[in-house]
Parts: sequence; structure tokens; C-alpha cells
Amino acid sequence: MPRFTSKLGSTFYLKKGRLNNKVPLICCHGGPGGNHLSLKPLLELSKSRQVTIFDQIGSGNSSSTTKSKWNITAFCKNLNELISHLGYDQVILYGSSWGGTLILEYYKRYPNKVTGLIFHSSLICEKRWKQDAKKLIKALPQKQQNIINTCEKITATDAKVYKQAMLEYYKKHVCRVKGIFDNKKPKSKIKFNEDLYQHMWGPSEFCATGTLKGYNGIATLSKISVPTLFLCGEYDESTPHSNKFFARKVKGSQIEVVSNASHSSLRERKVYTLQILNKFLSQLT
Repeated sequence: MPRFTSKLGSTFYLKKGRLNNKVPLICCHGGPGGNHLSLKPLLELSKSRQVTIFDQIGSGNSSSTTKSKWNITAFCKNLNELISHLGYDQVILYGSSWGGTLILEYYKRYPNKVTGLIFHSSLICEKRWKQDAKKLIKALPQKQQNIINTCEKITATDAKVYKQAMLEYYKKHVCRVKGIFDNKKPKSKIKFNEDLYQHMWGPSEFCATGTLKGYNGIATLSKISVPTLFLCGEYDESTPHSNKFFARKVKGSQIEVVSNASHSSLRERKVYTLQILNKFLSQLT
């Protein structure tokens, strides 16, 4: 398994395609604490340029890390070290969910290294994410609404009833593939770092209690000067309404909404999602 080692630890990555006159694409998974498995379909974009996916430090096949490294600065450093290790001078960055936060923060720090950005169902502003979640929760049955609101109010988010209500939200807005949340046994031993997720985010997709609570990257959007795509699903927890709002902040950006999909359009409508990405990438050098 290809990997490189730095002071942060050992980072696992996969790359496909040959280096050519096209700027390579690096893809960042969600979480924080996720892994590269959800990004594997993106390797199919390698016909025109080299594509790299990786496990962010602290999760997946990469080294475990301490809480001192569970922060945006460390993850940006990890991404920059990967880019240097691969010998890239310029990159196009793709970020899914939390990965979108990461590439936005990376662009803020290293704008001269980035020639394009793809925000896929991304966390750009925690306040808007929370507002959207409240609206989506109100569409759930009243019983589930009451459970979620009560458990969060009394900090009982580890309760079985909360997790059951949470799954009903996930089935509508995180991944709509039938049965995806029914199998309690993981299909892979590749690590999802739940502790990292809860430290930086919280107990559920719609409840931020960690260090990302209050995160707001909206001001950075207006500073973006490279081709940018915002992409989300019709039923996404990263809602079309908010993605359109974010897209208006980036001059000349593009917005695409995948119908009949939620937060996981690469799983739900892979072919169509890849077509959208290919179309955008074909416009870039």
C-alpha cells in the first residue's frame, strides 16, 4: 500500500492515471474521521488526468493521531505534505462534506497551488448547516422530532432512541440506498475514527458540539479566483438552497444538483455524478 511518512505520521493514498499536461486531482473524504472508500469511484476520472485519493491522518489506513492533531491546521499540513510528496506544483482539489471544509481552508493558506475547486455536499458554514438540519428534522414524524430535540436538550445523544431517530434522518438525507444503514457489521475493517468525528463535529450529522461548531468559511468564498464547482443532491443535508447561496459568493462558479440523490450521490447516482465532474474537469487545464 503506497504511503508516506512525516512528523504527523504515516499517510495512506491511492493514485491512478498518468501524469500529463493536465493538472492532477486530489480528493478529500468527509468526516472528520472518514476514509477513502467513499471516494474510490473518483479514480474513474483518471482517463484525462492523474487522480489521488487518501486517508486523512488519524483515520483509515493512515496513522492514528492524538487530539493535538485533530484540527484544521494539521489536516491542511497533511494535505500539503501529500502534494509535496507526489511532486505536484499545482492541483485541483475535490472535497466531500468535511473534505470541502478542508480544501477551502487549504485554498485560503495556499491559493497559488490550486487551479480548481470542487465542493461536493460540503460543510462551508456550520450555522447554515444547523439551520438547514432544523428544517429537515421538522419534516420527520413528530415522534422522531421530539426524540431528537429532547435528547439534544438533555445531552442524551448516546440514547438508543436518539440513534434510531438519527438513522431515519440519515436514510432521507445522508444516503438513500435501501438497506444501507441496516447492516450493523462493517463491510471493511478500514477505520472510521468515531472519536475524531465527535471531537471535531459531534454525536450526529445534525448536531455540532465539537471544535467545528461555529465554523464559517463564507468570507473565504469571495476570495476564490479559480474555476469552482458546487455539487449536491436534491435531498442533501448540504441543501441545494445553501449550495446555491455559496455559489453566488464565488465569481463565475458553477452549481449542479443531482436529482433523486442525497449526501451520497457518488453511491446513489454514480454514473451521473461522474458525468458532472468530468464535464467540469474537461474545462480545466
